[in-house]
Amino acid sequence: MKRAMLWGLAFGACAILGCTARYLKGASKTVCEVWIYSMPQGGRIYLNGHYVGRTPYKYTAVNEGDSSAHFIAADLSEVTVRKRGYDDEVEAVTVANCYKKLTLENEGVTDQVKRYKGDITLYLDEKEVAAEKEYGNLIIAAVPEEPDADIYINDSLIGNGKTSLLKLPAGSYVLKIRKPGYKQYARVISVLADNDLTISAMLEKASGESAEAAATIETEKVDLSPAGEEAELEEDQVPGTVGGKE
Repeated sequence: MKRAMLWGLAFGACAILGCTARYLKGASKTVCEVWIYSMPQGGRIYLNGHYVGRTPYKYTAVNEGDSSAHFIAADLSEVTVRKRGYDDEVEAVTVANCYKKLTLENEGVTDQVKRYKGDITLYLDEKEVAAEKEYGNLIIAAVPEEPDADIYINDSLIGNGKTSLLKLPAGSYVLKIRKPGYKQYARVISVLADNDLTISAMLEKASGESAEAAATIETEKVDLSPAGEEAELEEDQVPGTVGGKE
């Protein structure tokens, strides 16, 4: 009887000592799981410059022994998410901020494995797309068409009196045609996007005092009007016709 009791006490002591030893030993490894999300989802994820997948993405790391989750900071020191049409978003995870940045929580020890779980969401901003310029066509014909009839757009010489085709950004321009012995043709024109503007300018001859006026008229200034409008000029200053298609 006494022997049986002694054996029982011995087995009990071993069991207690074994459990205690197991408890004192603690976790044999530490596992950390972090879900990485983006808004919107489907972004490409780069960890420290290396592509690893698309959001949502599950990052898992294992460290031998009982430790904190700080060991993952090296892998996640630069988390970058890229998506077409959006600006890149970058998060820097450090030892100091990993628990807060990744909302990490210690879920305790089970079967000698300590587990941390957390998540991080990166919010992407849409890229600002620069507005592309819209263009229209300007077709100019001066009559008579001799080469010495000079054509100016905003006081820049662009050609002679023969038919010219120009592609211009939509907007308002000052058109002038000058030819010795003729009155200056001057008009504010409007070029519309995806439209053709055709101008047929009939130049009027100048004689006597009118010829002298034609020689000095180059100093006159014609102001630009807002896009889509034409300036009100005197009829004798703007001979010819202006036409366009809607």
